[in-house]
Amino acid sequence: MAKKRKNARERRLEQKIQQGYISPEALLKKECSKNVKKAAAIEAPAAVPEAPLSEHRADVSPLTIRRGESVPLQRMDYAAPIRIRVAALSPLALGSGGGDVNVDSDIVRDETGLPYFPAKRLKGLLYESGLEVAEMAELSGLSLFTRADLDALFQHGCLGETQLIFSNLELEEAAEMAADWRYLEERYPAIFQAQDVFETYASLRYQTKIDSATGTAADNSLRNLRVLDTPVRKGAEVQPLTFAGVLEVQPGSERAFTILALAARNLSQAGFKRTRGFGRIACTFEQEGRDILLPLVEKALEDAEKGALA
Repeated sequence: MAKKRKNARERRLEQKIQQGYISPEALLKKECSKNVKKAAAIEAPAAVPEAPLSEHRADVSPLTIRRGESVPLQRMDYAAPIRIRVAALSPLALGSGGGDVNVDSDIVRDETGLPYFPAKRLKGLLYESGLEVAEMAELSGLSLFTRADLDALFQHGCLGETQLIFSNLELEEAAEMAADWRYLEERYPAIFQAQDVFETYASLRYQTKIDSATGTAADNSLRNLRVLDTPVRKGAEVQPLTFAGVLEVQPGSERAFTILALAARNLSQAGFKRTRGFGRIACTFEQEGRDILLPLVEKALEDAEKGALA
């Protein structure tokens, strides 16, 4: 059945192209599946506000970006995987470590052109965020967890009993979108290319250095970098670009979940240009569509305060 639908779609596309009834731009909007239409419906980068999110969405904070109700601690399943969501609250530059003659610093994307959040990058960010939490707890006299606890959990410089398995975080419905884009790119390579898909989500930002002596741009100082544009407009709504993936904790425990939740709650930035308004993010944990981050954080802080007062 799936093959019949695909053949019918091929014939329909071929007829419209051959008869000249539709342009490549119109074809992109009319003949893609509903998931591809969602990607194509995002407005051009110029229409996306370039100001830091704090100037036009100051009400957004990590704990407000949750899905559904929270899971009570007594019903939390520490053997089940965690669904991680990272919402980009300002333009995000997840560097790929490469560039070309046109772009000094590019960002990561898959073979179809869809951006993603690398698993290794997220693991490193959570570890760094956990270090900050451990240092803040030590300075404030709260007993949350120590650096030794964090190193053992992430197996950083030592071997621990717990193993963390991260998946790459992808755009929601990325699998369906990737299948549609791959079909179009393979069937009509002259019209649809991975770079075109990628530019739906990204744009170039430029910067230069000012010569203090002349007050003008210094010679040979113009640089650029590619960033993911977010928030994005979907119809009448403005939403953060959101990546989702899975984290497995083997073996899982309340202690391991709590350390990860505290690190995720503290995590607020990623990528390049963090001090220039770029890379504001919010991280959430879920199981079966319900939030588990907030109850873990609240319980940890409550226990720590009780210990400090005892």
